[in-house]
Amino acid sequence: MANPARMKKIMGASLVLSVSTIALAGCGQSSTSASGSGSSKPLAVVNGKNITNSQVSTMVHMTELFNGSTLPNTTSEKANEVKYLVQEQSVADWTLAHHLTTTAKAKASATTVISKSIEPQVGGKSGLTKLLKSKGVTFQQLSGYLTQQIILQQAYKKATANVKPVTTSAAQAFYKAHPQYFTGSPQVELREITVKTQSEANSIVKQLKGGASFTTLAKKDTTNTALKSKGGEMGWTADSLQSLSPGVYKEIGSLKTGQYGVAKGSHGYDVIQLQGKKAATESPFSKVESQVKSNLLQTAQSSAYQTFAGKIVKQSKVHVYFK
Repeated sequence: MANPARMKKIMGASLVLSVSTIALAGCGQSSTSASGSGSSKPLAVVNGKNITNSQVSTMVHMTELFNGSTLPNTTSEKANEVKYLVQEQSVADWTLAHHLTTTAKAKASATTVISKSIEPQVGGKSGLTKLLKSKGVTFQQLSGYLTQQIILQQAYKKATANVKPVTTSAAQAFYKAHPQYFTGSPQVELREITVKTQSEANSIVKQLKGGASFTTLAKKDTTNTALKSKGGEMGWTADSLQSLSPGVYKEIGSLKTGQYGVAKGSHGYDVIQLQGKKAATESPFSKVESQVKSNLLQTAQSSAYQTFAGKIVKQSKVHVYFK
């Protein structure tokens, strides 16, 4: 399934393979015959071309390479991957048959992307070779994947050509209907001293309540090297489990500004002081208008493409054996 956001990033100069900068919903590769796939029975057949276990494996490796994460290995997930490949092969065949591009042109573009955008950011040819080897991907698979995506990009342009830009009134309507998307987390300002045992933590709290300097104790006792030079100052951070450890998040819920608490963490015990709180605030429309319009446009384009691709799949000669 072609992913427009993914394609824009692949074609841009900011591509970085080793981090999660490209979200892949599914990736394709030119189909090969079953005899060369290592599997005697195809998972599906599209216009006489076999979709094989080898191709699904390649798709998974490529997705994990670009997404920086591991995909679930389940039967239902594999069935979805087969559907993705069926759709991509159907659309790629249609694109080539309608002369929107050629395989040769797409392959040349893929070569340019690799040499101009990818290799410079991963240490050249040798760096790319090492990266691909570490991810279980061959250079041929990378080239084939990019070639297929560039072919699909032409179909995407065709399918979305008549999608109109999002109006300000439409963006405002979405903004008003979904305030949760534009409201940040509450903020807390914290100081922290990490020690190995609870008795040490209790001793530090006692000293602090007796008037000892938090900064002085943090620089002397904390095992957190990142905060030692800062005197334990964490500054303002989101009051959420995404930003704080479970123990600290739970502990600050019972503290008032200026109070101390102790939370068990992964590196011992954290002595924390809640210095301040800020309520969650909603970003004004003027700050998010362009992003709202961009997201709504991408949604509309994706919908148009899926409708377009669905029609092509129905027109293609498809037999799916793995479900």
